[in-house]
Amino acid sequence: MPHTDEKALNALLAQALNERHPRWKASAEQSCVLHDRPDMAFDIVITPIGGGAGHPVVLETEYEPASTVNNDALARIGAVLKRSGHTVEQVVAVKIPVRLATVSPADLPIELSTAKLGYRLVRQPHGTAKAIWFPEAGWIKGTVDDLAGFCERIALNEHLVDQAANRLEQEIDSVARGLHDQLDLNRGAVFRKIAEVLHQDDDPQTTRMGVTVIANALLFQMTIAGTEHVLNDGSLYIVPNLDPNDSSITVLNNWSNILRINYWPIFHIAREVLNKIPDREANIALKDLTDMVSDLTGYGVTSTGDMAGQMFGKLIDDRKFLATFYTRPASAHLLAELAVTRLATNWADQNQVTALRVADLACGTGTLLAATYQRIIARIRRAGTIDDQSIHPRMIETVLIGADIMPAATHLTATLLSSTHPTEIFGDTSIFLMPYGTIDGSSHNGVRIGSLELLAADFNRPLALFDDSRELITSKDSRRTEKVLSHGTADLIIMNPPFTRPTNHETAAAAGVPVPSFAGSGTEADEQRLMSDRLKKLNQQITNPVGHGNAGLGSNFVDLAHAKIRPGGVIAFVLPFTVVSGESWSKTRALLSAYYRNICVIAMATTGSTDRSFSADIGMAEVLIIATRLLPTEKPETDNVLWVNLKDHPTNLVEAVDIARRIAEITRDMPERKSGLVDIGDILIGNFIRADISDGSFAGTAEADLAVYASSFVKGRLSLPQLGDIDNVSLTELGQLGTPGLVDRDINGYHADRTTPRGPFDIELIANWKAANYPVLWNHNASRETRLVVKPDGQGHIRDGCDKNAQVVWNTATQLHYNRDFQVNSQPLSACLTPGPSLGGTAWPNFKLYDKAWQSAVLLWANTSLGLISFWWIGTRQHQGRARLTISRLPELMTLDTRTLTTPQLNKADKIFDRFKEREFLPASEAYRDEARRALDEAVLVDLLGLKASKVMPPLAVLREQWCREPSVHGGKDTRPKE
Repeated sequence: MPHTDEKALNALLAQALNERHPRWKASAEQSCVLHDRPDMAFDIVITPIGGGAGHPVVLETEYEPASTVNNDALARIGAVLKRSGHTVEQVVAVKIPVRLATVSPADLPIELSTAKLGYRLVRQPHGTAKAIWFPEAGWIKGTVDDLAGFCERIALNEHLVDQAANRLEQEIDSVARGLHDQLDLNRGAVFRKIAEVLHQDDDPQTTRMGVTVIANALLFQMTIAGTEHVLNDGSLYIVPNLDPNDSSITVLNNWSNILRINYWPIFHIAREVLNKIPDREANIALKDLTDMVSDLTGYGVTSTGDMAGQMFGKLIDDRKFLATFYTRPASAHLLAELAVTRLATNWADQNQVTALRVADLACGTGTLLAATYQRIIARIRRAGTIDDQSIHPRMIETVLIGADIMPAATHLTATLLSSTHPTEIFGDTSIFLMPYGTIDGSSHNGVRIGSLELLAADFNRPLALFDDSRELITSKDSRRTEKVLSHGTADLIIMNPPFTRPTNHETAAAAGVPVPSFAGSGTEADEQRLMSDRLKKLNQQITNPVGHGNAGLGSNFVDLAHAKIRPGGVIAFVLPFTVVSGESWSKTRALLSAYYRNICVIAMATTGSTDRSFSADIGMAEVLIIATRLLPTEKPETDNVLWVNLKDHPTNLVEAVDIARRIAEITRDMPERKSGLVDIGDILIGNFIRADISDGSFAGTAEADLAVYASSFVKGRLSLPQLGDIDNVSLTELGQLGTPGLVDRDINGYHADRTTPRGPFDIELIANWKAANYPVLWNHNASRETRLVVKPDGQGHIRDGCDKNAQVVWNTATQLHYNRDFQVNSQPLSACLTPGPSLGGTAWPNFKLYDKAWQSAVLLWANTSLGLISFWWIGTRQHQGRARLTISRLPELMTLDTRTLTTPQLNKADKIFDRFKEREFLPASEAYRDEARRALDEAVLVDLLGLKASKVMPPLAVLREQWCREPSVHGGKDTRPKE
């Protein structure tokens, strides 16, 4: 029987790895490679060729059971490679299936290529005390292709990238502050001129952005200097010791020489900014920046595109209005990997690859587009027949399409894409600067609205018919216009669009701004209104548009993606969490259900709004959505959404892609599994559930089993762990038992003119409600809402001329009120009674039952653990520890079907209410330890409904505990259950 020892196996594995990357060399069993340990050999060392792959990667291998390979890998940490001088900070431990040892040499290469290897990474960045494993336990399973991709990702050495990015940020901030200190008020025109170049307002952020553009050009110049593709003369080198008297002249001359060759996207805007700075101050700034660039070469990451994207995201202007928060790089690779996985492309076929059309029509700094390019390149390399460098020009020119309204953003996007192979000369990019705001000569109300102009039905007409320009980021000094992307032609649309809404509900910063969604880049009030009108006209050209004002511009970009994507193409979005259940996003969900398949929604099941977002600094929860458009022959699916809830963000590129691979495996290999766990190695990272697009409550749920039971309530079934369905308890929608009261604006609001009353009352908050003619329960006060009976906190005063309407409104007054905005981690009640009839306000709207005899039973059920879970389940959970249920959705809330209760049971409900009306309840999130809540649960389920306590109470305790452990319930408060 043949036997292949580990050394021979390593040689074959090294050969296989070499076949999967054109710019690295994998060598097996090399000794004398360590500077300080000449007697130690590495199993495999992967070394970049020509600076293309980053830092060397070390692999330690062993046949199963591989009992020593982890220790061997750990022992290599800290060694210094002799040739490069690099300190080994990370090693891949690889577990080889033992069956390969007995495969004949002739068959071994093929068997090795298909075998499932186990691998994991140990890293210990220089200066840190503890080694970190990924995964922490167990092994990632994959083929040699997967292992090659894993090695490619870790070669980036993100620790060094972060160090370099921090150095870059500090220097840019220092130089920007220095410019402001050096240029006195009389020379403030300099900053206005920089702002004009960047199409932004004049403020310190804009200055920092201008410095970022200059620094970026210097970094790129260092990368291309002296290569065979450009003029190899001294004018292309950065001179470390620039003459402080003529630095700017030298650099401008360098850049002019470069622009005569190519690289217009990178150097033109930098030259324009630098030209606006007086010589003396420019010389000082350039000296500091060139010193910094020289320092960064030591990190080995001066050609790493992610750095510019990270920096630009921190400096970008107009964030409060344009909401152009950049996508975290790890999040970008997670979304991009999931999207590119779906492309039905033969990656070994150059014609198929270069025929792709991949677009981000709100590209910002290009983080998503660059991540997508990297995921495409990885597949090209694994296919092994195309050198990705050879097709780079075509990829830049035609495959990768981007559009944005900010000049600096589009130029940095072009830089990011170019930096993949910076020495390759290309023609024009497909990165477009879209017109925004007032456009001279435009017939469209005199304004344009950026990328959303691409919604226009006439977009595919000949260019000569256009009355304004789409400026293309070109390779030379030209300003031609061109079609961006025809309808129905994109293979992949990937976007993190702006979220702002046309109403002024966003932030305090938007107060007084007529249309915040169009308030960026210095637009005036009249412009904002005209731009809003322009969007309305564009929407009229769309069949059944999903764009909705209360959802924000993100929903309009969904319309744009739908218009551009071809049948069989893929859309991938970062969107606000409200997309999964918010009323204003209902048409978006309907669109996805009707026209897309294999929908995947990824959310974070953790605490903190920042931790629940995939963008940086946005402070609001988000989801990732990936979907494939149906072919004409395909029909919509039922239960067509894979809801994935992650316990934590991917923190780096390595984790992000492996999480995406695991989710893709679930999608592909487990189509019949309705729910389950998501793991990498032996580490649980989340859960998945398959359900309909209408079941948005699954998003962000940490405990899959809880979600299954909670969803059964919505379907009218009472189901508990260990018991299953309880058939003798009937549930129904609240709307079957009565009607909701008025929205607060119908009680005290005004019409749009702000002078004509919409509601008949002025509201006065008072301490003593007993003397009030029209008592109201208006606001929340958790400290006075701990009992089932809550006293009114105000009274209504009839407005002049509103007597008749006041009587109509008062007729809606009831004792029963529901919590409209339920802060479950501080408020105890989802419903309450007032001592007598009262009107409900912003916090406690009324609900009028068809039969008042049902009142006690309905109230009691609402405040049981099951009632709280039902409320939380259908409520919008955009914010931690809070479940919001609008008045229009209140009738959907599941409750006990009181129509099925007998008169003795209804009488018993009244008696139970009398027993509990004076009891104090803890906040809902503390139900697990609330004796009053537990007693109420037993009173309703056992005393009222006749269930057996020994059977129903233990599983209910489990469900109660699970619910209180949900991050969206406790919101991170210390009162949550202890682990």
